Amino acid sequence: MTGDEIIEAILSQYSVFLHYTDEAGLSGILHEGVIRPNHNGVVYLTQEPMTQAEAHTNIFIGATTHSGRASHLLVLQLDIGLPIRRLNNYEFRVDQNIKLHQHNVLYTGLNPF
Repeated sequence: MTGDEIIEAILSQYSVFLHYTDEAGLSGILHEGVIRPNHNGVVYLTQEPMTQAEAHTNIFIGATTHSGRASHLLVLQLDIGLPIRRLNNYEFRVDQNIKLHQHNVLYTGLNPF
């Protein structure tokens, strides 16, 4: 899936979300088949296509602890029953595990933006 195809999916279907991560994070997600919440109990998602640098600034607020994140991307069409809350212009939150087999995985790999 190309960057343009991801954008098209986001625009045509409300339930398509992006999860930016790094190579190790994506590998762990795919190995376990689940996106697990962070230490605060939150999985962060977005519908904004961004380069790695843009995501580092806009999502990870430039934190040095998150350097290298957003090099990889998981694109999901989420089941409409999953409780998703908008946090701000860039982010949504899910307060539980996201089990990949319960949703349509559209893309996994390098950030194409």
